[in-house]
Parts: sequence; structure tokens; C-alpha cells
Amino acid sequence: MKTLKRVLWSLSAVMLLAIGGCGSAQAPSCTGTSCACPSGASCDLAQGGCSGGSCTASCIDKNNCIGSCGPSCSLACSNGSTCTVTVGPSASVSCTSGATCHITCTGSCSVGCTGGSTCDLTCAGKSAQTLSAGGQCP
Repeated sequence: MKTLKRVLWSLSAVMLLAIGGCGSAQAPSCTGTSCACPSGASCDLAQGGCSGGSCTASCIDKNNCIGSCGPSCSLACSNGSTCTVTVGPSASVSCTSGATCHITCTGSCSVGCTGGSTCDLTCAGKSAQTLSAGGQCP
């Protein structure tokens, strides 16, 4: 019984260490307010140059992008990437080439969803709507 307890405690410790190291998103690579997530990486847009005002963000190569991007943000999500992002007023999002986009708008915004992508849009104060080709928040 003692051996079983030791094995279970050891497995629990290993699992906790593995979980703690997973899922951490890095800041995107930014030059001014133009930001890109490196190929295959997970990025938190709120950690880069997109946390303030207008910015251009690219998650275009099997990325997992999260976080937020401010007013007048332009977000490109494509090539198998997943973007779960809150965008500010006057933002535009392009979701193409098999990407998955979960977009929340805090004001007016537009989302284009093409090329076999899966998209949903949540406007301020409303529930999420599934998009077939695109949509917008007033």
C-alpha cells in the first residue's frame, strides 16, 4: 500500500509540473504596432504592441493567439491558427484558410470568415453568433 501511495504521489507531482508548463502564451514579435506570432507559437496579443491603440496583428501559421487588441485593430488569423481575441471599436478581423476565430467586439467591428474557417462573433451585451461568411457588430 505504501508503494502504491508513493507511485500515486509521484504521478500527481509530475502531472502538476506538466500542466503548469503548458499553455503559456508568449508576447508576439512586434515592430512598433505591427505584431506577428512566430510559426507554431502561442501568443498573447495583450503582451505586445497591440495592447494600446491601433495595431496590426498576424496569427497566420498554426498559431494559438489569445488576449486583446485595442481600437482600430486589424487582425489576420489563417492557416490553421486559432484566435480567441477581444478587439476594440473599429476593428477588422480576417479569418481565412482553415482558421478558427472566436472574436469578441467591445464596439463596432467586422469579421470576415472564408476559406473553410470556423468563426463566431460576440458583440457587446449579446450572445455569440456563428458566422458562415462574416459579420459585424454595430
